[in-house]
Amino acid sequence: MYQFNLSATKSYMEVLPAAVVTTLLLSGLAILASIFVGIAGALCRTSNVRVLRFIGGAYVELLRNIPLLIVIYLVYFGLAQLGLRISGFTSALIALTLNAGAYMTEMIRGGLAAIGKGQFEAARSQAMTAPQIYRYIVMPQVFRIIYAPFGNLCIGIVLGSALASIVGVEDVTSWMHTVGSNSFRYLEAFLMAGAIYLALAQTINLLRIGTGRWLLSHSPSATRQ
Repeated sequence: MYQFNLSATKSYMEVLPAAVVTTLLLSGLAILASIFVGIAGALCRTSNVRVLRFIGGAYVELLRNIPLLIVIYLVYFGLAQLGLRISGFTSALIALTLNAGAYMTEMIRGGLAAIGKGQFEAARSQAMTAPQIYRYIVMPQVFRIIYAPFGNLCIGIVLGSALASIVGVEDVTSWMHTVGSNSFRYLEAFLMAGAIYLALAQTINLLRIGTGRWLLSHSPSATRQ
């Protein structure tokens, strides 16, 4: 009968922190990059130029309907076939960014749709430029609208980063496979990795809740009260 023994993974613990750092770095960079991709995509989706709207829509529909695993393979092996060889980490980062950017695009587009046109007209009447309007008026309001789904998307990016191990990224999932194959303690390795991803996801969730409470306490209505 199988005997559960978590201490059997003790000899592999010294390399676990590096694996966690790799997961955090990959996820953090993907979140940051997807924000810029999402802003650009949302602006294309709401543009008055038909070609830009088509490009933005095609990007969203394409990337939202292809599994992340396939996107990683396409980036890693597809670029190599074209003569461009990049590391597994870079391939995973590009794939995660493209995938999350599609969802970020729709999220930000929804936030932009909630901003009344009158605010744009009022800002233009004050001689504000388009970059100033978006920086000081539009985007702060958009963030108040989308902070909750944004937190959920960040959790999805962290969990999706687990697929990076298939292209040689030495993250938490890669550590899990190494421990399992070397010690034959797969259950212990799976539980350890699951606990780490759970802790990361719940940390993001707590930050999301804290952000919501801060935004609520600093909202214009709360200030007037």
